[in-house]
Amino acid sequence: MSQLLDDNYPNGMLTDTFIKKALAQLFSENANEAKAKYSTYELSLDSGHEIIKHDEHGSIQRNEVRNKNNLVSADPGDTILVYSKETFSLPKNVYARVNTVGQIFMAGFSAENTYVDPGFAGKISITLINNSNRTLTMEENSPLARVEFIKLTDVPEITHLGRSGVRETRVKPSIDSNLALTFENAELPELIKEIKNSIIVDAIQKKSVRTDIALSRAYIDLVSDIKEINKTIENQKEKIKRWSWLAALGLGTASALWIDKFGLTSAIVSLATQSTSPAYWLTIFVNIICSIVATIAYEKIIKRFKK
Repeated sequence: MSQLLDDNYPNGMLTDTFIKKALAQLFSENANEAKAKYSTYELSLDSGHEIIKHDEHGSIQRNEVRNKNNLVSADPGDTILVYSKETFSLPKNVYARVNTVGQIFMAGFSAENTYVDPGFAGKISITLINNSNRTLTMEENSPLARVEFIKLTDVPEITHLGRSGVRETRVKPSIDSNLALTFENAELPELIKEIKNSIIVDAIQKKSVRTDIALSRAYIDLVSDIKEINKTIENQKEKIKRWSWLAALGLGTASALWIDKFGLTSAIVSLATQSTSPAYWLTIFVNIICSIVATIAYEKIIKRFKK
């Protein structure tokens, strides 16, 4: 098994330049230089897949499927094992992280993010669970995952043995024996009824989850819209307040001018100063006072009309 030499490759995560340079050492089959982008390599989907089932004892049953049209399909609730098109041949001082691409999650799959140990040779597998109520189909060579390659500072004491070194699972699912016995003893019409009810309940639950998500998004949008509306209303209130003061000022000034035009201002000044020829500036001052008082009075009147 080869190694990436320190003279040619830096320690740490490899960028696209170094991935392309080391492509023949990282993969043994089906690698494509064009798929090395940024700091990752994009894996493609292989045509074959396995459907994972459990028997009555809880043991895992793998049913290999290879469609003629090279499509990978998963019915609602199916757990499937898909494989990379590329065959790995990792050097002993390289470790890889595998992150499933976002479009697989968006379609309705729950997907496994995995890793590749130093020295691994073979195609990697990724577990997908169809959580939607639709059959999900992917074409061969579709984007499957992005791989990050990390060059280690040294060769680990133990390296991977390849696919033969994959350890047996210790997760043992169990079957509800009471439920199995109930179905075993049930009459056919009763069994069909139970199955129908189970399907209906499952459909309602899945529908309710999607409805809940839709309502949550609608609520978030509504709250955002309400905030925008309240902000607009506050801006309009400020504008109305300014315009009401301007209107009151205009009416107050006009009222003061009419009072002066009819000679009332001069009469008030003459009466206050007991002079038949009061100073002109004093008349102007009284006009200003009248305008201010009238403006305040009009603003209060306008405010009442606004309410």
